Amino acid sequence: MGNSVGIWTTLCPAIFFNVEDHRSAIDVVGTELPDLNAARDEAVLKSGEILRGGSVPSVWDGKPWRMWVTDQPGGTGKTLFTLQFSATDADH
Repeated sequence: MGNSVGIWTTLCPAIFFNVEDHRSAIDVVGTELPDLNAARDEAVLKSGEILRGGSVPSVWDGKPWRMWVTDQPGGTGKTLFTLQFSATDADH
């Protein structure tokens, strides 16, 4: 059993989900996921939760909201991918 824990950690490095809108939320804890596809799925889910929560007024202020996902804590390291959202009102 002891070896399986080490293998699990090796196969599932922590992924860090960082958010920037009118302020930044930098992930220093991370989430262990099995692969990049799982990280992408998790990023979409987390983004949806944040946007549904209404905590992103800057989306409607014209400033894009973004989540960048890294392989190191603190918003550093290699950026694996970025999600970006913005919204505009239609002209009436």
